[in-house]
Amino acid sequence: MKVLFYGAQIAKMFCGNLFNILDENGVGYDLVEPNGVEALAEDSKDHEAVVTFFPLREAEINALADSVKGIVVTSIGYDNIDVATANKRGIMVCNIPDYCTEEVALHSVTLILASLRNLCLYDRTIREGKWKTRSMVCGRPHHRLSTMTMGFMGFGRIGQKVAQMMAGFGVKFIAYDPYLPESVFTSMNVERAETPDDVYAKSDILSVYMLLNDETYHLIDKESIAKMKDDVIIVNTARGALFDLESVTEGLKSGKIGAAGIDVWENEPVPVDHPILKDDNVTVTPHCAYFSIEANLDLRTKSLMTAVNICKGEVPYNCVNKKALGLA
Repeated sequence: MKVLFYGAQIAKMFCGNLFNILDENGVGYDLVEPNGVEALAEDSKDHEAVVTFFPLREAEINALADSVKGIVVTSIGYDNIDVATANKRGIMVCNIPDYCTEEVALHSVTLILASLRNLCLYDRTIREGKWKTRSMVCGRPHHRLSTMTMGFMGFGRIGQKVAQMMAGFGVKFIAYDPYLPESVFTSMNVERAETPDDVYAKSDILSVYMLLNDETYHLIDKESIAKMKDDVIIVNTARGALFDLESVTEGLKSGKIGAAGIDVWENEPVPVDHPILKDDNVTVTPHCAYFSIEANLDLRTKSLMTAVNICKGEVPYNCVNKKALGLA
Protein backbone atom coordinates (compact mmCIF):
# COMPACT_ATOMS: atom_id res chain seq x y z
CA MET A 1 0.00 0.00 0.00
CA LYS A 2 1.45 3.35 -1.07
CA VAL A 3 0.51 7.02 -1.30
CA LEU A 4 1.87 9.41 -3.91
CA PHE A 5 2.26 13.04 -2.80
CA TYR A 6 1.95 15.21 -5.90
CA GLY A 7 4.04 18.21 -4.88
CA ALA A 8 7.09 17.10 -2.94
CA GLN A 9 8.22 20.36 -1.38
CA ILE A 10 4.73 21.33 -0.28
CA ALA A 11 4.15 17.83 1.08
CA LYS A 12 7.24 18.06 3.29
CA MET A 13 6.01 21.29 4.82
CA PHE A 14 2.38 20.17 4.97
CA CYS A 15 2.95 16.83 6.67
CA GLY A 16 5.91 17.76 8.84
CA ASN A 17 6.25 15.10 11.51
CA LEU A 18 2.92 13.44 10.65
CA PHE A 19 4.25 10.99 8.10
CA ASN A 20 4.30 8.57 11.05
CA ILE A 21 0.53 8.23 10.56
CA LEU A 22 1.28 6.38 7.35
CA ASP A 23 4.08 4.36 8.95
CA GLU A 24 1.83 3.25 11.80
CA ASN A 25 -0.75 2.00 9.29
CA GLY A 26 1.74 0.13 7.16
CA VAL A 27 1.39 2.54 4.24
CA GLY A 28 4.41 3.59 2.21
CA TYR A 29 4.73 6.87 0.34
CA ASP A 30 6.63 8.71 -2.36
CA LEU A 31 6.97 12.43 -2.99
CA VAL A 32 7.23 13.85 -6.52
CA GLU A 33 7.01 17.23 -8.19
CA PRO A 34 4.69 17.80 -11.18
CA ASN A 35 6.66 17.03 -14.33
CA GLY A 36 4.05 16.35 -17.01
CA VAL A 37 1.55 13.58 -17.65
CA GLU A 38 4.09 11.00 -18.78
CA ALA A 39 6.02 11.37 -15.55
CA LEU A 40 2.80 11.18 -13.54
CA ALA A 41 1.82 7.97 -15.31
CA GLU A 42 5.11 6.40 -14.26
CA ASP A 43 5.21 7.92 -10.77
CA SER A 44 1.70 6.73 -9.88
CA LYS A 45 2.33 3.07 -10.63
CA ASP A 46 1.73 0.83 -7.61
CA HIS A 47 0.11 3.66 -5.61
CA GLU A 48 -3.47 3.40 -4.38
CA ALA A 49 -3.89 7.04 -3.34
CA VAL A 50 -2.69 10.41 -4.61
CA VAL A 51 -2.54 13.39 -2.26
CA THR A 52 -2.33 16.41 -4.53
CA PHE A 53 -1.34 20.01 -3.98
CA PHE A 54 -1.81 20.86 -7.65
CA PRO A 55 -4.76 20.75 -10.07
CA LEU A 56 -5.55 17.43 -11.70
CA ARG A 57 -7.38 18.01 -14.96
CA GLU A 58 -8.54 15.51 -17.54
CA ALA A 59 -5.06 14.75 -18.91
CA GLU A 60 -3.52 14.19 -15.48
CA ILE A 61 -6.34 11.97 -14.22
CA ASN A 62 -6.30 9.89 -17.38
CA ALA A 63 -2.55 9.47 -16.92
CA LEU A 64 -2.92 7.96 -13.44
CA ALA A 65 -2.03 4.30 -13.15
CA ASP A 66 -4.81 1.74 -12.82
CA SER A 67 -3.67 1.08 -9.26
CA VAL A 68 -4.91 4.53 -8.15
CA LYS A 69 -8.24 4.23 -6.33
CA GLY A 70 -8.55 7.70 -4.85
CA ILE A 71 -7.41 11.32 -4.92
CA VAL A 72 -7.17 13.45 -1.79
CA VAL A 73 -7.46 17.24 -2.05
CA THR A 74 -6.12 19.08 1.01
CA SER A 75 -8.93 21.64 1.12
CA ILE A 76 -12.69 21.99 1.28
CA GLY A 77 -12.97 23.04 -2.36
CA TYR A 78 -12.20 20.56 -5.10
CA ASP A 79 -12.90 22.65 -8.21
CA ASN A 80 -9.29 22.05 -9.28
CA ILE A 81 -10.05 18.34 -9.83
CA ASP A 82 -11.85 17.04 -12.94
CA VAL A 83 -14.37 14.93 -11.04
CA ALA A 84 -16.18 13.89 -14.20
CA THR A 85 -13.03 12.28 -15.55
CA ALA A 86 -12.36 10.68 -12.18
CA ASN A 87 -15.86 9.20 -12.32
CA LYS A 88 -15.13 7.64 -15.70
CA ARG A 89 -11.95 6.13 -14.31
CA GLY A 90 -13.69 4.86 -11.16
CA ILE A 91 -11.43 6.99 -8.96
CA MET A 92 -12.71 8.43 -5.68
CA VAL A 93 -12.21 12.15 -5.07
CA CYS A 94 -11.98 13.17 -1.41
CA ASN A 95 -11.84 16.64 0.09
CA ILE A 96 -11.50 17.69 3.74
CA PRO A 97 -14.89 19.34 4.29
CA ASP A 98 -14.89 19.79 8.05
CA TYR A 99 -11.44 20.85 9.21
CA CYS A 100 -12.09 24.60 9.53
CA THR A 101 -15.85 25.00 9.93
CA GLU A 102 -15.57 26.98 13.15
CA GLU A 103 -12.74 29.16 11.84
CA VAL A 104 -14.42 30.17 8.59
CA ALA A 105 -17.74 30.76 10.32
CA LEU A 106 -16.11 32.99 12.93
CA HIS A 107 -14.21 34.88 10.23
CA SER A 108 -17.47 35.42 8.36
CA VAL A 109 -19.13 36.82 11.47
CA THR A 110 -16.11 39.03 12.10
CA LEU A 111 -16.31 40.48 8.58
CA ILE A 112 -20.05 41.05 8.98
CA LEU A 113 -19.64 42.93 12.26
CA ALA A 114 -16.64 44.91 11.01
CA SER A 115 -18.54 45.88 7.86
CA LEU A 116 -21.68 46.85 9.77
CA ARG A 117 -19.90 48.94 12.40
CA ASN A 118 -17.30 50.57 10.09
CA LEU A 119 -14.51 49.24 12.31
CA CYS A 120 -11.69 49.41 9.78
CA LEU A 121 -12.59 52.97 8.81
CA TYR A 122 -12.57 54.04 12.47
CA ASP A 123 -9.19 52.36 12.93
CA ARG A 124 -7.68 54.13 9.89
CA THR A 125 -9.20 57.47 10.87
CA ILE A 126 -7.68 57.38 14.34
CA ARG A 127 -4.28 56.25 13.08
CA GLU A 128 -4.28 59.11 10.56
CA GLY A 129 -4.78 61.63 13.37
CA LYS A 130 -8.26 62.71 12.26
CA TRP A 131 -9.95 62.17 15.64
CA LYS A 132 -10.38 65.76 16.80
CA THR A 133 -13.40 65.77 19.11
CA ARG A 134 -14.42 63.82 22.21
CA SER A 135 -16.39 61.36 20.13
CA MET A 136 -16.63 60.75 16.42
CA VAL A 137 -19.06 59.04 14.09
CA CYS A 138 -17.89 58.48 10.54
CA GLY A 139 -18.64 56.30 7.56
CA ARG A 140 -21.94 54.94 6.35
CA PRO A 141 -24.92 55.11 8.73
CA HIS A 142 -26.13 51.70 9.81
CA HIS A 143 -29.10 50.03 11.43
CA ARG A 144 -29.35 48.03 14.61
CA LEU A 145 -28.32 44.43 13.92
CA SER A 146 -31.43 42.98 15.53
CA THR A 147 -33.58 44.67 12.87
CA MET A 148 -31.80 42.92 10.00
CA THR A 149 -32.21 39.75 7.94
CA MET A 150 -29.22 37.65 6.98
CA GLY A 151 -29.34 35.61 3.81
CA PHE A 152 -27.28 32.55 2.91
CA MET A 153 -26.45 31.29 -0.55
CA GLY A 154 -25.56 27.74 0.43
CA PHE A 155 -26.38 26.48 3.91
CA GLY A 156 -24.00 23.62 4.61
CA ARG A 157 -21.70 23.14 7.60
CA ILE A 158 -20.22 26.62 7.59
CA GLY A 159 -23.44 28.46 6.84
CA GLN A 160 -25.23 26.64 9.65
CA LYS A 161 -22.40 27.46 12.05
CA VAL A 162 -22.63 31.13 11.08
CA ALA A 163 -26.37 31.08 11.77
CA GLN A 164 -25.75 29.58 15.20
CA MET A 165 -23.23 32.32 15.99
CA MET A 166 -25.41 35.14 14.65
CA ALA A 167 -28.62 33.95 16.31
CA GLY A 168 -27.69 35.62 19.57
CA PHE A 169 -27.88 39.02 17.91
CA GLY A 170 -31.58 38.57 17.14
CA VAL A 171 -31.05 38.42 13.38
CA LYS A 172 -33.64 36.79 11.12
CA PHE A 173 -32.44 34.22 8.57
CA ILE A 174 -33.27 33.13 5.05
CA ALA A 175 -31.26 30.55 3.11
CA TYR A 176 -31.14 28.98 -0.33
CA ASP A 177 -29.84 25.44 -0.56
CA PRO A 178 -31.83 22.98 -2.69
CA TYR A 179 -29.79 20.00 -1.48
CA LEU A 180 -30.82 20.08 2.18
CA PRO A 181 -33.89 18.48 3.79
CA GLU A 182 -36.61 20.72 5.16
CA SER A 183 -35.78 19.59 8.70
CA VAL A 184 -32.50 21.53 8.68
CA PHE A 185 -34.28 24.83 8.08
CA THR A 186 -37.08 24.09 10.51
CA SER A 187 -34.78 23.03 13.34
CA MET A 188 -32.72 26.23 13.00
CA ASN A 189 -35.66 28.60 12.54
CA VAL A 190 -34.41 29.61 9.09
CA GLU A 191 -36.77 30.56 6.28
CA ARG A 192 -36.20 28.35 3.27
CA ALA A 193 -35.88 30.30 0.03
CA GLU A 194 -37.25 28.60 -3.08
CA THR A 195 -35.00 30.62 -5.40
CA PRO A 196 -31.84 32.74 -5.11
CA ASP A 197 -33.96 35.79 -5.94
CA ASP A 198 -35.88 35.32 -2.68
CA VAL A 199 -32.61 35.65 -0.77
CA TYR A 200 -31.49 38.69 -2.75
CA ALA A 201 -34.79 40.46 -2.19
CA LYS A 202 -34.96 39.95 1.58
CA SER A 203 -31.35 40.10 2.82
CA ASP A 204 -29.77 43.05 4.57
CA ILE A 205 -26.66 40.89 4.94
CA LEU A 206 -25.76 38.30 2.31
CA SER A 207 -23.06 35.65 2.67
CA VAL A 208 -22.12 32.94 0.17
CA TYR A 209 -21.07 29.39 1.09
CA MET A 210 -21.27 27.52 -2.21
CA LEU A 211 -18.73 25.36 -3.99
CA LEU A 212 -17.31 26.87 -7.16
CA ASN A 213 -18.50 25.27 -10.39
CA ASP A 214 -19.89 26.34 -13.76
CA GLU A 215 -23.26 27.18 -12.19
CA THR A 216 -21.90 29.30 -9.34
CA TYR A 217 -19.06 31.10 -11.17
CA HIS A 218 -19.66 34.85 -10.69
CA LEU A 219 -22.85 34.08 -8.78
CA ILE A 220 -22.71 37.61 -7.40
CA ASP A 221 -22.62 39.72 -10.53
CA LYS A 222 -24.28 42.83 -11.94
CA GLU A 223 -27.59 41.01 -12.47
CA SER A 224 -27.84 39.47 -9.00
CA ILE A 225 -26.69 42.67 -7.30
CA ALA A 226 -29.50 44.58 -9.03
CA LYS A 227 -31.99 42.24 -7.31
CA MET A 228 -30.61 42.94 -3.83
CA LYS A 229 -31.84 45.43 -1.26
CA ASP A 230 -30.19 48.82 -1.27
CA ASP A 231 -27.26 49.17 1.14
CA VAL A 232 -26.80 45.39 1.42
CA ILE A 233 -23.72 44.00 3.17
CA ILE A 234 -22.12 41.11 1.26
CA VAL A 235 -19.49 38.68 2.53
CA ASN A 236 -17.40 36.01 0.80
CA THR A 237 -15.25 33.50 2.69
CA ALA A 238 -15.91 30.61 0.30
CA ARG A 239 -14.40 30.90 -3.20
CA GLY A 240 -13.15 34.10 -4.80
CA ALA A 241 -14.75 33.51 -8.19
CA LEU A 242 -18.22 33.41 -6.63
CA PHE A 243 -17.90 37.22 -6.77
CA ASP A 244 -17.51 39.11 -10.02
CA LEU A 245 -15.17 41.62 -8.44
CA GLU A 246 -15.81 44.31 -11.04
CA SER A 247 -19.56 44.13 -10.48
CA VAL A 248 -19.06 44.25 -6.70
CA THR A 249 -16.76 47.26 -7.08
CA GLU A 250 -19.35 49.04 -9.20
CA GLY A 251 -22.08 48.15 -6.71
CA LEU A 252 -20.07 49.71 -3.91
CA LYS A 253 -19.39 52.80 -5.96
CA SER A 254 -23.08 53.30 -6.74
CA GLY A 255 -24.11 52.65 -3.13
CA LYS A 256 -26.27 49.64 -4.04
CA ILE A 257 -23.86 47.60 -1.93
CA GLY A 258 -23.37 49.32 1.39
CA ALA A 259 -20.35 47.33 2.54
CA ALA A 260 -18.41 44.18 1.71
CA GLY A 261 -16.20 41.76 3.61
CA ILE A 262 -13.94 39.68 1.37
CA ASP A 263 -11.43 37.00 2.33
CA VAL A 264 -11.13 35.09 -0.96
CA TRP A 265 -10.28 36.46 -4.39
CA GLU A 266 -10.58 35.19 -7.94
CA ASN A 267 -6.99 36.29 -8.56
CA GLU A 268 -4.71 36.07 -5.54
CA PRO A 269 -3.11 38.24 -4.41
CA VAL A 270 -5.57 40.94 -5.41
CA PRO A 271 -3.69 43.72 -7.30
CA VAL A 272 -2.72 46.47 -4.89
CA ASP A 273 -4.05 49.10 -7.31
CA HIS A 274 -7.50 47.51 -7.65
CA PRO A 275 -10.12 50.21 -6.96
CA ILE A 276 -11.99 48.03 -4.47
CA LEU A 277 -9.08 48.42 -2.05
CA LYS A 278 -9.63 52.18 -2.02
CA ASP A 279 -13.22 51.88 -0.85
CA ASP A 280 -13.73 52.73 2.83
CA ASN A 281 -16.70 50.36 3.03
CA VAL A 282 -14.69 47.25 2.20
CA THR A 283 -13.01 45.05 4.81
CA VAL A 284 -10.42 42.74 3.25
CA THR A 285 -8.34 39.79 4.46
CA PRO A 286 -5.84 37.59 2.56
CA HIS A 287 -7.56 34.17 2.25
CA CYS A 288 -6.90 33.39 5.90
CA ALA A 289 -10.36 32.49 7.24
CA TYR A 290 -9.47 28.80 7.44
CA PHE A 291 -6.56 29.17 9.83
CA SER A 292 -6.10 28.20 13.44
CA ILE A 293 -3.58 25.93 15.12
CA GLU A 294 -6.26 23.29 15.61
CA ALA A 295 -7.63 23.56 12.06
CA ASN A 296 -4.15 23.20 10.60
CA LEU A 297 -3.57 19.99 12.55
CA ASP A 298 -7.02 18.65 11.60
CA LEU A 299 -6.39 19.30 7.92
CA ARG A 300 -3.08 17.45 7.86
CA THR A 301 -4.30 14.56 10.00
CA LYS A 302 -7.54 14.04 8.09
CA SER A 303 -5.76 14.24 4.72
CA LEU A 304 -3.36 11.50 5.73
CA MET A 305 -6.04 9.32 7.32
CA THR A 306 -8.18 9.65 4.18
CA ALA A 307 -5.22 8.38 2.13
CA VAL A 308 -4.86 5.47 4.57
CA ASN A 309 -8.57 4.64 4.18
CA ILE A 310 -8.22 4.55 0.40
CA CYS A 311 -5.14 2.33 0.56
CA LYS A 312 -7.03 -0.11 2.78
CA GLY A 313 -9.85 -0.39 0.27
CA GLU A 314 -12.32 1.65 2.31
CA VAL A 315 -14.69 4.37 1.11
CA PRO A 316 -13.82 7.49 3.15
CA TYR A 317 -16.62 9.54 4.70
CA ASN A 318 -15.44 12.52 2.64
CA CYS A 319 -15.63 10.94 -0.81
CA VAL A 320 -17.49 13.55 -2.87
CA ASN A 321 -18.35 11.28 -5.80
CA LYS A 322 -19.46 8.11 -4.01
CA LYS A 323 -22.95 8.28 -5.55
CA ALA A 324 -21.55 8.63 -9.06
CA LEU A 325 -19.34 5.62 -8.43
CA GLY A 326 -22.15 3.55 -6.91
CA LEU A 327 -20.50 3.52 -3.49
CA ALA A 328 -23.15 5.39 -1.50
